[in-house]
Amino acid sequence: MATGSTNRPVEILQRIPFFAELEPSELEAMSEAVVIARYRKNQVLFVEGEPSHSLYLICSGRVKVYRVSADGREQILHLLGDGDPVAVVPFFDGGAYPANAEVLTDAEIAFIRFEDFERIARANPSILLRMLRLLAQRLRRAQEEIASLALKSVGGRLAARLLDLAARHGQRVPDGIEVDLQLSRQELGNLIGASRETTTRLLQQFQREKLIRLEGSRVIILDPEGLRVWGEP
Repeated sequence: MATGSTNRPVEILQRIPFFAELEPSELEAMSEAVVIARYRKNQVLFVEGEPSHSLYLICSGRVKVYRVSADGREQILHLLGDGDPVAVVPFFDGGAYPANAEVLTDAEIAFIRFEDFERIARANPSILLRMLRLLAQRLRRAQEEIASLALKSVGGRLAARLLDLAARHGQRVPDGIEVDLQLSRQELGNLIGASRETTTRLLQQFQREKLIRLEGSRVIILDPEGLRVWGEP
């Protein structure tokens, strides 16, 4: 069950890139609507089809956003971490959540209910302009990523995804960049649209080529440039 946090809401917002451009007065106003809670690993934030009510902001931890097909197969849409917003589109369009969201690690997550956001935004209309700019930037990045991935082989998609995870969640270690995926081979395969067997085979091939080293759920990227070559269309 989620429990309260001792961090001040305004301090949380200052660490969230989605709110980075807000003026101090706007941050203070928005912080009035922020509720912060701690979640345990495997807790569900929301389920597909549930009416949307809040914008979630990851203060620390990892969250996966996924859908389940009619035959029970899971497709991971996003793997999110520190500073990422969750469920932005349904928050602003008022529709139902289009996917499920589950906490992968113990996490601290803030949320803002729509009615509170609307009240504050009406009193501070410049907030809406800044949010619109950020939403446009996110849409552009998503379109570029989709176009790029469509041209890659399965191995290229895996290499590109590992590099992306390293950039977003990696930690520098003496011999490279360590990424604790917190994902099974099946889940990693779901993230790139490949089977568990294909994903495992490609990871082993990357290891043989000394591009990465596998240590359980952790991947140490030894040769980022080599992975970039794999990731080229």
